[in-house]
Amino acid sequence: MTSYAGSGLFVIAMAAACDWTPTPQYCEGDWAAVPPEAAPPRASARTVAQVLPAESAAVDILFVIDDSMSMADEQAQLGIWSSNLFEVLSGSGDLPDLHIAVTSSSVDIPSLEQCRSGMGGSFQVGGAVLQNGRFIRDVAGLTGRERNYSGTLTETFAKMARVGDSGCGMEQPFKAARLALSNESEGFLRDDALLLVVFVTDEDDCSARDSTLFSDPYADACSELGTITSYRCFEHGVTCYDGKGSRELGERNDCRPAASSPYMESVAGFAEMLKGLKPDPAQVVVAAIHGKPNQVIAIPDERITTHATPRLANVCGIGGKEGSGATPAIRMNALLAEFGGRASQSSICDSELSWAMRDIGRVTRDAASRSHCLAGPLIDADVAAAGIQPGCRVEATSDVGTDLERRVEVPPCDRAGGTRCFTIDRDPACADTETQLAFRVIDASANETLTIACDVENAEVIAE
Repeated sequence: MTSYAGSGLFVIAMAAACDWTPTPQYCEGDWAAVPPEAAPPRASARTVAQVLPAESAAVDILFVIDDSMSMADEQAQLGIWSSNLFEVLSGSGDLPDLHIAVTSSSVDIPSLEQCRSGMGGSFQVGGAVLQNGRFIRDVAGLTGRERNYSGTLTETFAKMARVGDSGCGMEQPFKAARLALSNESEGFLRDDALLLVVFVTDEDDCSARDSTLFSDPYADACSELGTITSYRCFEHGVTCYDGKGSRELGERNDCRPAASSPYMESVAGFAEMLKGLKPDPAQVVVAAIHGKPNQVIAIPDERITTHATPRLANVCGIGGKEGSGATPAIRMNALLAEFGGRASQSSICDSELSWAMRDIGRVTRDAASRSHCLAGPLIDADVAAAGIQPGCRVEATSDVGTDLERRVEVPPCDRAGGTRCFTIDRDPACADTETQLAFRVIDASANETLTIACDVENAEVIAE
């Protein structure tokens, strides 16, 4: 069976513990001499983490799919190419134990008629027939796989992915995911499972703090909120540090999520919410198939003739699938950055989503390859180098408790002659730890217990 360390099978004992600016254009450093207490603490190597052999594997997958107009083709593509995702997850063995749920990007907005579905954050099954629940359950049983569906996994997911294309045009995928993982997740989220959240959208996130952002649906370009189009989400959810007014036409540069928008939810706050769902934030993976923000250009919205009103230019350009279109997803892009190597990004403009689904599988498997955040306080072995450079050693013990028990030291990857090695790298998923570092063993065997010992400060008892 494929080994998925991200499934939480760790026994761990850690050491010590815009405003809119109107423009006329738009309305708008001898030891004996030093007291003992001032001397640096002596380094003491202690076990800081152990990873037990993976006896099972589990991944909980939530798809948040845009159900606004023009998304039917992308939904079909998801269904077709989900086989690539499942193929990569299974590797050369069995699938991990899977829970798969789907929700849409639509969240109720009372002031907008098209956004009153009452389904915000609900698990949706489409045309699929599931027994006992509104999410796919495909896990290893005593006599084989236990499933709550008939037919193939790809066929069943394809039916669930067709969430329709008549949903709300003010997409709120972050809020929808939060609602789904809190209101609808009974039995879906498992403590020992990796969590994968996949966003599929042709617009950026417009998750609002409250209904104020969507008030005054008849406002024009001269009002504070602006016209009720997706540009309102960009204006109040993104800040471009280029000296231009928020409604000025032309190319926009250095655009980032607004740090303190009174109208929009914080991207960093949403990332922290996702990480907080797991005992270890390294158990969370985020993926997005969206409009990449390679170029942000505000152009006139030809649909509105009463006032000069901007909209964001299509980032798909020429060469994408026929009829495709997407806006630059700056907030979505920033969310992915919060997860570093545990994030997959691909373009919704691609003619097919085969590579996207394969990459999501690859990133998920990599994240589950027996990595873990390292807590401090660790001794910095090279103070001249940026960040903490810990002195650590890794030992792999196989066939524990038997006559065949064997201990082997695993070398660092920069000194390894083969592929089996360990890395310690900065990882955004470990931002809440003192070191902000993650440890990972590459090409570890499934029957090994991995022990990492590092030079630590003043640690009396670290492993229990």
